[in-house]
Amino acid sequence: MSKYAVTSIPLAPIPGIHSGTGTFQNPNWLVVPSSVPGSANLQFVGQWVQVTTMLFQISDPVVPNWFGVAIPHGITDFSKAHIFFHPMPAQAGYLDTDYASKSGLWPQLFYYMERLGYQLDGAARNQIIIMPFLKNSATDTRIFLTNWFDIVTDILTAVRAALGADDGSTLQLSQVVVSSFSVGIVYSSNFRAGAPNLGSYLSEVWDFDGLSSSFPQLSKNLVSTAQYQAIKYDQDPSSGPASFHVPRPRWADYVDAPTTWAQTHSLIRDFMFLHAASISTVGGLIGTTQPGASPDPSPSPTPVSTPAPRNGGPDVTPIPSSGPDPGAVPSPVTPSPGTTPDGGPVASPPSTKPPPWPPLPAPVAQPSPVASPIRSPAPSAPPSPPSPAPTIAPPPPGAPAPAVPPGTTMVPHPNGCQCDCCCDVTAITAVVAATSATAITALTAIAAAAKRKR
Repeated sequence: MSKYAVTSIPLAPIPGIHSGTGTFQNPNWLVVPSSVPGSANLQFVGQWVQVTTMLFQISDPVVPNWFGVAIPHGITDFSKAHIFFHPMPAQAGYLDTDYASKSGLWPQLFYYMERLGYQLDGAARNQIIIMPFLKNSATDTRIFLTNWFDIVTDILTAVRAALGADDGSTLQLSQVVVSSFSVGIVYSSNFRAGAPNLGSYLSEVWDFDGLSSSFPQLSKNLVSTAQYQAIKYDQDPSSGPASFHVPRPRWADYVDAPTTWAQTHSLIRDFMFLHAASISTVGGLIGTTQPGASPDPSPSPTPVSTPAPRNGGPDVTPIPSSGPDPGAVPSPVTPSPGTTPDGGPVASPPSTKPPPWPPLPAPVAQPSPVASPIRSPAPSAPPSPPSPAPTIAPPPPGAPAPAVPPGTTMVPHPNGCQCDCCCDVTAITAVVAATSATAITALTAIAAAAKRKR
């Protein structure tokens, strides 16, 4: 047990940012893992995904004393920890002086748990994401550096109990993945260099476009060793064979193709986490006995197919070349009622069937800026290979229509950084809103035409 007691606490939703703690199910766009290696355009699919999010707190005035947790549905192995480091927060307006009271922007940072958790669930990988909330000045990761093992073990034990899987045994941590996005590689590097006994558990290190951060050398220095596998993503095809290269031109088939480096930077976070989880060797596939696929260290890693749906969930179909705004935020699924004795959420068992597919809604204008997770209605027909003119399954009649805000565009951070990095600072523009409305209207017509043919 850690010298610092960790307690599960609830966190209220912040509209347009995250849904708070609880269990949520949504249709998301996901990258097709087999399209990531090489240099061809990336392909995307629509799939129902589910995640349980939790927040743990240390009552002592230490850093970190908040830990976000994301758990894929149906998980059966609670011994595989995935420690994720967010970017350094000052560039996005997070103030170290607000940290102790968790005022200002700090509660918004929890949005990473849904964003990454949905991708982990899409890959059906037996891992549990733990994200320490770190000050900008805490580049050495403070108390987490020397107390990581006990803190992580206590959190995993509490998660197992909250999901009703506690068998009375002492949980034994077996493997660890350490990952980071952008300049979060500073935390990752310092943690990996100084955390005691981490080498006995560290199996993989993931780097999401750290090469584009202000500390690119840390990304360049990250290579696979006899101890762990490095899985890296960047925007520079000339950086060598150690990374998967996903520069802006490869996103041309995405429903909201990026036009800038900064937008591509954000999309690497929003989609490549699933690919890394798909080729990870840490944790087997949920719902199967199939072991994890081993990443190929060669310049063109072996493609890995998308895991089959679990528990009778839908297969996926290709995403059309135009469609609903990928930043749309439908109304979240209501969290499961009830809490654990320490105030955390009680996770409901994974559903055996996803909810009815919602119809494509008319665009709804929202004048205020939003920082939205990637959640767009996605098709639910049986799988078919990507094609130049994919189709979308018509929605069932009578399903509720969620609200869909317009698209978003990035604005500069206070220090001049053009990436969204930590907090997804965004602003609504009329141009993007009009584009989103046109795309949604087109798909609505397609769905209506398909319905008339039945």
